[in-house]
This record gives sequence, structure tokens and C-alpha cells, in this order.
Amino acid sequence: MRCILCDMPLSLPHHGICSQCVKNLPKFNKVCHQCCLPHSLSTDICYRCRVKKPYWDELIAVSEYINPLKKLIHHLKFYNKIELNTALARLMFLAWYQRREMDALIKPDLVTCVPLHHIRYWSRGFNQSELLAKPIARWLNRDFDPHLLSRKKSGLDQKNLTLTERISNVETLFMCNQDLSHKSVMLIDDIVTTGNTINVISQQLKKCGAIRVYVLCLCRTVL
Repeated sequence: MRCILCDMPLSLPHHGICSQCVKNLPKFNKVCHQCCLPHSLSTDICYRCRVKKPYWDELIAVSEYINPLKKLIHHLKFYNKIELNTALARLMFLAWYQRREMDALIKPDLVTCVPLHHIRYWSRGFNQSELLAKPIARWLNRDFDPHLLSRKKSGLDQKNLTLTERISNVETLFMCNQDLSHKSVMLIDDIVTTGNTINVISQQLKKCGAIRVYVLCLCRTVL
């Protein structure tokens, strides 16, 4: 087994990416712990999140939506390279663990993922967020519920919409009907762009009683 980035032999084949390539991945500079966007304040939370607090409590990402992870996400989603899921999930888990070491994060009670509409699921054959979430839940030794959230309609493709249209598009998309009282939830997604989707989902989770919502993603688009 060789590293999927540099093609060098791996001493631990199941890692997928060698330690040197992990070390060389693009790193964020100072980012807000809530939205994971760059900011220059001395505090952990940026001015944007203080003025308009999102429904989720913490967002952790591996890197910006740039290569090499951008290319790997494309291979996973659009070229059916589902064997990449464990290596990419490991990067996400490492990012969470580093934040845990720094901020003493508590493990979530439950892990879930952003759902796909069933039509897109049938056409693609899988939900990439579910593929990433499953091993993370196993490493955390927590229950994984891929059906905690339901998607009521397909909606329009977010990447083709303006910011106002994106907000309107996701407002009625997701539903959660389970009792989450006194539970913290980790929500897994592959890419967070504007944050509108995860904000609506986090709102639903908190309406059902979730005390905290942690978002863990592979890439965060810096707008």
C-alpha cells in the first residue's frame, strides 16, 4: 500500500496518507473556533459569530477547500473512489483530536451526518458524509445514526445559487424527530461553504433537545 498523495510506501497501510504528507497539508492560520473562518482578534470567537451566533457550537475543519484535499474529495464524490473514505476520515479525526487536546473538548454522545436527498443518493450510490462519519464514530466509540436527520425535498444545487438564495433553499430541507435531550451531537460533512446547511440542521437538532452541536468537516471554504 502506498500513500495516496506521494506514492511512497506506507508503514501503516490503513492510514492511506503518510505522516510527511499529513504534516505538509495546507494549514489554517488563526481561525474562529465557532465558524472556522480567519480572524485577527485575540479571542477564540470572531466578531461575526458574536454579532450573529450560529446554532452550532464549534466547527473543526482539516483545511481550506484547496488541493490536495479538494482533488481527493472530487475523486471520492464523482469518481466513486470510496476507498479514500478511511484516509480522509482519519484526517478529520486528527483535526478533532488536536482541538480536543487544546480546548479539552468532550466526546459527543452521538455522531450523525448531513443527509443526501434519496434521488441523489440513488444516482451516486452513497452519501460521502456518511462514509466519512462511520469510521469517526467507531474511533470515538460512539453510536452512529445516519438517519437521525431526514431531507424533505431535493432543493436546488447550492453551488449555483446566490447567498440569499442558498439561505432560502435550505430553510425547510431538513427535519429531526428524535428526542436528543441532554445529548451532544457531532455532525459530519465533507465541505462547509456558507454554513447555511449546517446552521439549519443544528437548529433542528437543538429544537429536539441537543445541548451542543459540534461540526466536523474535511474542508472549510474561506469566502
